[in-house]
Amino acid sequence: MSNQGKLADGAERTLAVFGLNLDRVHQEDAAQPTIPIRKPTRPKWLVPTLLLFATLLSMTWAGITAWSPVYLMEEAQQRGSLFEVRRHVLANWFPGLLFSVSLTIILGAHELGHYFVTRWYRIQSSLPIFIPFPISPAGTCGAVILMDGLKADRKQIFDIGLAGPLAGLVFAIPIAALGLMYGEPPETRGKSIQFGQPLVIQWLSAALPLTDPAGEEVDIAGGTMLKSNSISNESMNPLLMAAWVGFLVTGLNMVPISQLDGGHVIFGLLGRGSRPLAWFAYLACIGYVIYTSYTYGQPEFIIMLLLIPLMGITHPPSRDDDVPLGTARIIIGALSLAIPFLCIPLRPIIVM
Repeated sequence: MSNQGKLADGAERTLAVFGLNLDRVHQEDAAQPTIPIRKPTRPKWLVPTLLLFATLLSMTWAGITAWSPVYLMEEAQQRGSLFEVRRHVLANWFPGLLFSVSLTIILGAHELGHYFVTRWYRIQSSLPIFIPFPISPAGTCGAVILMDGLKADRKQIFDIGLAGPLAGLVFAIPIAALGLMYGEPPETRGKSIQFGQPLVIQWLSAALPLTDPAGEEVDIAGGTMLKSNSISNESMNPLLMAAWVGFLVTGLNMVPISQLDGGHVIFGLLGRGSRPLAWFAYLACIGYVIYTSYTYGQPEFIIMLLLIPLMGITHPPSRDDDVPLGTARIIIGALSLAIPFLCIPLRPIIVM
């Protein structure tokens, strides 16, 4: 077998771990027999479920540490004592759990939006796969599903891509509103981190009657804390933080590049004509990273920019690129391209 055949076979076996069998065959030539693909020997829900529980623990830990897990562990190492870790666990276990559950609802709704549409169109896909990342402020890198996109036509690709962000926003917006009105921040004496607020949270804070549980008007996020368009981790409560992460993940996914959700949307809107827009968006993102690196010394999203070329800057062809979308889908798709501008802060994280 050639190296290309080995790589393809290895990729399919990896996908089989998550219960996704692409049912493809590889042939060197007409005389060579096909290579059968082994069916997964474990239930397809096993690995996604284990990753879900690992991510729940990781996100709970992020909430317990007031979204500063690295600093807390560094402080414990310097002092040679786990006293501060213990204090944070006892004081913040419930805010940590609330953050974890709220963010799981938002990310889970996003991925289940994709999943249910793939099932509707009878396109094979994995269950949602959550990715734990205990050293990040959010405790996760988000979630994904794997699907056999080559069996979907242009309209189906559009529907699958847009269903996730819209489903996630349905939950993120009310969770953000509850966080702005009633959320209580966790206790911490850790390092101060400022979280830049996206336009959608700024607009919500200006529109909502912000009160505390007793009914008194308070200055949670609509006043001085948002004059600089940022909120510190000492003031960020679990619900608002979960919504913040949900908005950020949604905004990044809707950037019209490659096989991100936004890439699916522009491919649905423009077909092969989406390629110039994808390249323009990728070059604009490079410019943004250069700007933030030079201005703030914080090259946010550089890892994402390095990973995207591995998937390809432009969207691959579908099973049928000539299927029309219809007027309603074109209008909704065009409006959805504003999501990155509404959900991604200009400077997401500022370490003080």
